[in-house]
Amino acid sequence: MENELKGKVILITGAAQGIANAVCRGCAEEGATLIMADINAPKLEEAVAELRTLGYPCEACVMDITKQEMVNAGVQMAVDKYGHLDGLVHCAGISDKTLFLDSTAEWFDKLMHIDLYSTYYLGFAAAKAMKEQGYGSIVNFASIAAFSGGGLMGTSLYAAAKGGVVSLSRGMAREMAPFGVRVNVIAPASIDTPMTLVGRDPESYAASIKKIPLGRRGTPQDLIRPVIMLLSDGAGFVTGQVVHVNGGAYFC
Repeated sequence: MENELKGKVILITGAAQGIANAVCRGCAEEGATLIMADINAPKLEEAVAELRTLGYPCEACVMDITKQEMVNAGVQMAVDKYGHLDGLVHCAGISDKTLFLDSTAEWFDKLMHIDLYSTYYLGFAAAKAMKEQGYGSIVNFASIAAFSGGGLMGTSLYAAAKGGVVSLSRGMAREMAPFGVRVNVIAPASIDTPMTLVGRDPESYAASIKKIPLGRRGTPQDLIRPVIMLLSDGAGFVTGQVVHVNGGAYFC
């Protein structure tokens, strides 16, 4: 199908690079108008300029996802400019490989704010706007770690944060369904992005591939179609679900 997202306004976090940047391109190609949010202003401007050069409508929104007032302003910007917000893709976050006994409460608090509290902030703001208009789709990014306790991707603290994303999203889906708002989750495994490749040696990279039945690590492009599907009207009866994009890896 072509133009599955035609006429839809989509807010995407983490849009300057990695998975979210690829998703931005994919959604734009399907006809969406984008609000591209990221904390890195220079990289965000580059990403927006690139899509505009290709003729795709998009706006830059510098956003610290741990600041509720900035999140609220970003959602409001979309509503004020376009009159509606059809979709939210919350992709921004961080990974963590800190072992449990090497961790601190301070670090756990920071991780939870970036990966879980931000899901609440964005979900609250978007769901409130979507309730008013009577429809909308929210797609939150979790991880295989939420189901495996870490292992292939991250450790216990990261698993806790992403497990919270899954539970919060399912609860949101139940509460928002009467208002026509759908909430779903994408749970990737090993995806090659700047964040996941930092500090990774060739041996550990090769070892990670051996854990994936399809015999390769994922790419940001592997996430594009699942996200578009959940945002589209074709998924109008899909809510409270987790879409696993992991090459067959699960408990590793």
